[in-house]
Amino acid sequence: MACVFQIVGKKDSGKTTTILEVIKELKRKRKDLIIAVVKHSHHVINDENKDTFKFKKEGADLVIFHSNDCALFFDCKDFDYLSLFPADIILIEGFKDLNLGDKFEIRSPEEAKEIAENISKKAEGCISYPNIEINGEKAQKSLLTFFLYTIMKKYGIKEIRIAD
Repeated sequence: MACVFQIVGKKDSGKTTTILEVIKELKRKRKDLIIAVVKHSHHVINDENKDTFKFKKEGADLVIFHSNDCALFFDCKDFDYLSLFPADIILIEGFKDLNLGDKFEIRSPEEAKEIAENISKKAEGCISYPNIEINGEKAQKSLLTFFLYTIMKKYGIKEIRIAD
């Protein structure tokens, strides 16, 4: 499972700035890291008048909303989806009343750099990526291979073979 870091604080306290700093710092050190970000919003994006809601209500197991610049999937009743993220690091902005990972509270934007450095240091100790072989060759790290590994680990799968 990926390392999960949760950044909480009041509006305009520097949560987004902190996350941007963490991403910049981690990618500077390791370009191959896969980083996911979950941002909490109080706005409803899947109300009952929208097509995505209707598809889900009718029985679709997964609904993806894809615009020109973004894709979202629905069914966020809990946070089980975090374990399925094909990521090394998951950064969560918000959800202050929940404990979803290693929680950092920011009170002002001036604290962003220091908190980001603390998160980056902690992140270094929990990054691991397995060797995945495909047809006897080491697979390149990608969202697909990381996703495969995550699923295999979650369900105790030792080997996958694809038959012609």
